[in-house]
Amino acid sequence: MEDTRFKAIRRTLSTIVLITILLSSIAPAVAGAYENGGADEKIGVLVVAHGSPSESWCSHVRNETDEVDLPYQVELGFLEFVPNETINLAVERLDDAGVTEIIAVPLFISSHSSHILEIEYVLGLRETLPLTTEHVVVEGVEMERSVVPNGGRYAISRMPLEDDANGDMRALGRPEEGMEEELVPVETDAEIILTAAMDDHWLVAGIVADRTADLVANPEGETLVLVAHGTEEEDNFAGWVNSTSSLANQARLKLLYWRDPSIGISGTEAAFIHHNETLHPEFTLRPIVSDAADPVVVPLMVSEGYFTGTKIPGLLENLTYVYDGSALTPHPNVAEWIEIVASEEFTDLTLRISDEGELLDISLDDVGAAHGHICPCVAAAFKASQTAFLAWDGVPPARGDLEIASAHPSDGHTETFEYILNSSDDVTVKLPEGTDIVNLTAENYNYRFVEKSTGDMVVVSAKDGLFPDGFFEMRKRCKTGVTTPDEKLAFKLAKGELKEKILYLPTEEIFEVEYTRGGSSTVLTTEIIPAISMTVPTTTVDFGKVGAGMTSANQVITVVNTGAKSAKVSAMMLDDDSGFYNESLWLNSLNIGGFSSVVPSDTSDFRYEYEILANLVVPDWAGGKYDGTIFFVAESES
Repeated sequence: MEDTRFKAIRRTLSTIVLITILLSSIAPAVAGAYENGGADEKIGVLVVAHGSPSESWCSHVRNETDEVDLPYQVELGFLEFVPNETINLAVERLDDAGVTEIIAVPLFISSHSSHILEIEYVLGLRETLPLTTEHVVVEGVEMERSVVPNGGRYAISRMPLEDDANGDMRALGRPEEGMEEELVPVETDAEIILTAAMDDHWLVAGIVADRTADLVANPEGETLVLVAHGTEEEDNFAGWVNSTSSLANQARLKLLYWRDPSIGISGTEAAFIHHNETLHPEFTLRPIVSDAADPVVVPLMVSEGYFTGTKIPGLLENLTYVYDGSALTPHPNVAEWIEIVASEEFTDLTLRISDEGELLDISLDDVGAAHGHICPCVAAAFKASQTAFLAWDGVPPARGDLEIASAHPSDGHTETFEYILNSSDDVTVKLPEGTDIVNLTAENYNYRFVEKSTGDMVVVSAKDGLFPDGFFEMRKRCKTGVTTPDEKLAFKLAKGELKEKILYLPTEEIFEVEYTRGGSSTVLTTEIIPAISMTVPTTTVDFGKVGAGMTSANQVITVVNTGAKSAKVSAMMLDDDSGFYNESLWLNSLNIGGFSSVVPSDTSDFRYEYEILANLVVPDWAGGKYDGTIFFVAESES
């Protein structure tokens, strides 16, 4: 049950201060862009799918490709089985449209599939192929699929398998009895970029979460078994395991923390239809499902067909499990995944600004290097700047003539804006009422860009719906150190999604943009001192060595009321798993749990220093070293 005092803090909190206390010794010691592409560049997008003799399998893929919404021509090509819709024909259509750059997106489950090498060969990205052989099932018929030489090129040869005299499966037919498709490299002058496959992308995890939610009957205790095709190639199998396991765990966290009502999955398992069962018996589907508690089986397949409708149910015959055979398609996330993956290749993440008459191009990588990494805050500040600069009729603003007022207090935002303007004087932070570095809301993602010479102003603010419900509450829990490992991971994944959305979704889906032309104006400035504001200059308290059953010497913790009104200060412990400080720490002769004191204000300079005497009354049971953090809260006196 959440502490009622903490609930009250969340409602009335105006100032939060953390102070680390350190204790070491025998007994406790406390311590603490521009439009994408150049003038002569024309982009095309090629979606590459495996293909199937099944028309229904192919139709789902066609439908998803038709749903892709990009500002460029999009074509679909199949690797095999669909002779009238090949990769080569799709590239020819893009060539006919005059494209100079082709972004090829493989609609495949794993980048570790051997088919990716075949796609690279057809796209002219590699000159040779390994001669591989594998057993496959085509519309219920077991076959031997091989990549074989063919007149200086390669071909895919499929031969039916039959039982030989020893009961083993082998290809008994002559080559002409098999099916063979030549792999022909495309002929194009366009540059081709091949992206990664679906792997463990968060949009794919969202599909897995939805499929799981459709099947769960008891939202506590069921096991998600995510079953993929897999591979018997040992060099590639680890990649399949890592991405499939990651998708299953991401789906679990999405269901638990980002779905309403939440769904608690007790555990996840990754299983594979094809793998070396001798080396990796732990990934074999049937025993996994047999041993799992209330298994919910979800296929990790691009489209529904033989594997979802026949193979998986056949492997699980006579077992108890929940399953409906739904593949990744149809689902809106598939088209959105194609859009984002392609956008990562063509989105121009640079902005242009004038510096004493010289035009400078600044990239996101430049800003990320200056800050240390590209976090969601850097991404938001950079993308907002790029968006605002484009609003100035295509004329880059000038350093020294531009001011940026941000509503977000993070270093990532401030350092990004300061790097772009090469100035700290022209960057200000103005927080919405009731917000601070710990307590943020969507209102903090608001940025005002003002041209001093004209008064022209562009306001860029995050759109409703960009942040999932509960995002800021979980962020606060992470900042105050009260999260579980699962919550930390769920929030880390959510931040990754947020960064990718900000950078690669269309601007109109991320930001509201308001452009106001300036005129004659009078600039007003003032600094308002908030009613409640508190700082704690004392960042560390060391009680030294204290014996069990004894009382330590007093230490002074100074708090400063920097607000306009008197404030009531209280405190609570964080990171005190043993309960040592909650029992032993006294502030002004009061146990920390009962401590509170009113600190008056000084309205002449808004600084009133107040000393709190802290000491330890060490219980007899204590011994060793204890660390902890005091959480100070300032709130209205009334």
